[in-house]
Amino acid sequence: MRSRLLTVLAALALSLGGLVTAAGPAAADQAHCYNWNTHPDRYSAGEIRFGNGTYIRRGPWTDCDGLGLGYPNDGIDVHCMVNNGGYLWYFVRDTSTGIAGWARESTLAWYGYDPVPSCY
Repeated sequence: MRSRLLTVLAALALSLGGLVTAAGPAAADQAHCYNWNTHPDRYSAGEIRFGNGTYIRRGPWTDCDGLGLGYPNDGIDVHCMVNNGGYLWYFVRDTSTGIAGWARESTLAWYGYDPVPSCY
């Protein structure tokens, strides 16, 4: 009985330890990811959709935390874009969920070509 109790307690400790470890990276989010939350809505041509599980991020870098995912059947409102280190990032709002943030160009589906204006 004592052996079984110790096994259960050890499994519980490992599970809780995993939860604490998993929460670590989100708390270590980079400072450059913040203050990117609003931008002028300068694009109205349509022709852009989310890919299958497009990450919507807090800032225009892949190390910024994800705020949610956009899917092809979700509505999308594209506002503007920035060129960040050779990659184009678009400020978008998922009109189905209300989540707004940044999506990398390669994760979006294009159905035409109207250039998206710069955010600045």
